[in-house]
Amino acid sequence: MSARTVTIVTVDQGEITIPEPAWCVGHHWQPRPYLADITHNSVRVKAGAMTAEHGWVSILVARISHAPYAMVLPQPYPVVSVEVDMVAELAAEDVPKVSQGLRVAAMRLEKVAAEALRLRGGLA
Repeated sequence: MSARTVTIVTVDQGEITIPEPAWCVGHHWQPRPYLADITHNSVRVKAGAMTAEHGWVSILVARISHAPYAMVLPQPYPVVSVEVDMVAELAAEDVPKVSQGLRVAAMRLEKVAAEALRLRGGLA
């Protein structure tokens, strides 16, 4: 399998061509970054719960991330980027739904972590 590459125009290095992992969703969200800010991200994995009072509440957003050129916290291999957040006053009837959402969040987070571990053998 041949390696994918992407050409990005950076603020500090001009136009550069770098390897891009197959799992990366692209860099359209990073217009003219500094080289150190270039980050490869996978699709987002989400989990939450549908509540009667608040509708959909997000519990988890996670993705595989890799910032190989970072200066402050260099990442020699893909990591798991995790956002866990929910603040709500819940009706007692909604608590089982949120509990189930937490279980789903845990399973999805474990799957993302397993994939990140698999990718450590190669960044493809």
